[in-house]
Amino acid sequence: MYKVVEECIKALAQAYNIEEYVKASGEGKWWVSLIGKAASRLAGILNEPRVEFTWSVAYDLHVWGFHEAKYTINDVKGDLNHVQWLLEFTRSVTLHKSK
Repeated sequence: MYKVVEECIKALAQAYNIEEYVKASGEGKWWVSLIGKAASRLAGILNEPRVEFTWSVAYDLHVWGFHEAKYTINDVKGDLNHVQWLLEFTRSVTLHKSK
């Protein structure tokens, strides 16, 4: 789920050519802090706070579910709805933006 959200943020950042995308492109790498900043900026640009919220959920899953192995499937299955929402939102925004 984390990777899906990460890639959605990157795709949206590229579609809007925001500062964080330009910086990541220049450095050849996305740092976690850049993704977080991009999520915040995109939430404002798109007037959609769920973008930033979903990034926060994904980061929490990554740290506590993956690195620390403290979450079970039951602990995280409710977060799937947020991830699915962002994936569909990203598809619709990037398709619309490319036209």
